[in-house]
Amino acid sequence: MAILTVQDAVDGLAPAVSWRVVLKFLWIISLRLSGPILALFPNFAGFLPYRQWKCLENSTTCLTRVNISGISRESFCGVKGEEMLVVGHDMVWELDGRKTYAVDWDLLCGREYLGTFISSSYFVGALAALLICSSLYDKYGRLKISQITQIISIVLGLMMAFPFNLWYMMIVRCLYGGFYFIANTGYHVLIIEMMPKPVKAKGMTISQTGWAGGQFILALIAYLFKDWKFIVIFGTVLLCLNLYAIFCIVPESPLYLLSNKRNEFAAKESLKKLAMFFGSDRNFDDDDLVDAADKDRELKEQSLLDALRDFVKYPVLSKHVAILLFVWLKCGWLYYGFTFSWGTLGRNLYISYLLNGCGEALSIFVLLIYLEKLPRRSLAFSDMVAAAMLFIAITPDSIGFKAISVSQLACLIGALANGLVFGAHFLWTQELSPTTHRGRILSLANSSSRIGSLLGPQASLMFAWNKTATLCIFASVAFVSGVLMLLLPETRGRAMPSLASDVISRAEQRKLIEQKSIQN
Repeated sequence: MAILTVQDAVDGLAPAVSWRVVLKFLWIISLRLSGPILALFPNFAGFLPYRQWKCLENSTTCLTRVNISGISRESFCGVKGEEMLVVGHDMVWELDGRKTYAVDWDLLCGREYLGTFISSSYFVGALAALLICSSLYDKYGRLKISQITQIISIVLGLMMAFPFNLWYMMIVRCLYGGFYFIANTGYHVLIIEMMPKPVKAKGMTISQTGWAGGQFILALIAYLFKDWKFIVIFGTVLLCLNLYAIFCIVPESPLYLLSNKRNEFAAKESLKKLAMFFGSDRNFDDDDLVDAADKDRELKEQSLLDALRDFVKYPVLSKHVAILLFVWLKCGWLYYGFTFSWGTLGRNLYISYLLNGCGEALSIFVLLIYLEKLPRRSLAFSDMVAAAMLFIAITPDSIGFKAISVSQLACLIGALANGLVFGAHFLWTQELSPTTHRGRILSLANSSSRIGSLLGPQASLMFAWNKTATLCIFASVAFVSGVLMLLLPETRGRAMPSLASDVISRAEQRKLIEQKSIQN
């Protein structure tokens, strides 16, 4: 009879390479395939057709204005007090049968901001969900909450496919963003707690491939189907297919069952299912499971007021958190700023998203190497690369190739570098945070990222206003982020701090080492 902690039991299930394990894991992360489809479909469903119209032959007004100002947004919306051109009277859309709610709901000529509100409403729901989901997981279980919220997400996905007007779309999309975020975060927690330590970092990184794959599918489906409603329906079908994984393959977290429910029998049954998942015949009936957190229970029971006092008492901890919040805000803003602006920055919307998906996949591959080999502070170099590329992107759109300009290529490289920082900061934030404050700091970091995500869709209006100024702002923010990250301590290969005071003692140790190196 062996006495094991749940984490030791999970770590003992480290799998050998098996196609069965790989297929089951890919099925589990298929939930993330639907993520970009239903989050980013407004880029195709609400595209602004300012380049896709022509004058009617009998419209002298339209032909005259086009000759003067060219085919542009100003020609359609009116210049210096001139009256608007009238659809069907002066001009017609050349959409080749494609649908856009920008035309259906009149989101043109000064009303474009309403389209960005539709895009941002998803992140409003996600931010609201972030404030409540952690308590739901701890009270009712990761698996049960993920199952319920995924079913609700499917219903809301179908409702998004048949909107009455833009306000209906905003409300339903906001609700969908909240419930999908809860389901996806629950999945994220389950993957963390079910992965053995030897493969945890790689498993978490590979789980992000679902988002990159979803962007490829989004571009393909949007190209094949002219009606954007089919994009939403297809993404919802992917959510339905994932129900088998979440109801039949994934077990409840044994860590949750033992720590929160104090149910050793249920924890053992969960470990048995996990062993079957990894192709192991390990049986835990004769083992005695203990909760390793019991010895640190006093650390977990620290009140919110005590945590706030620590931020005042230990300025070094406050400095670390402030830098992390800025970096997370920057990552969310730049990531979604580019994601919702490829229609403006690129020559072809579909090619732009395919290239962006390639960049996402490449950043995941680089991240696998980074987590194993490189120091955390090297992330600063990645942000410097992003800043340099965005300054290069100021070059005119006319320079480049037929399918892609030099400006867009530089933006893609900058977005890739930012995505690398985004992905790696999930780990670095945890390594910097004391055990007593880790949950709260992660929640603050995610909240900061969601605020940046809310601002992201508005970047499309900024690029339409002044592309050069917007790129300069993005590049400057990335550069400042890189400089600030140099002020954070290196954590790779080092134990995570348990108390806020540990952060101070480590900072003092670093100062002594630096002073000795200077003296020598």
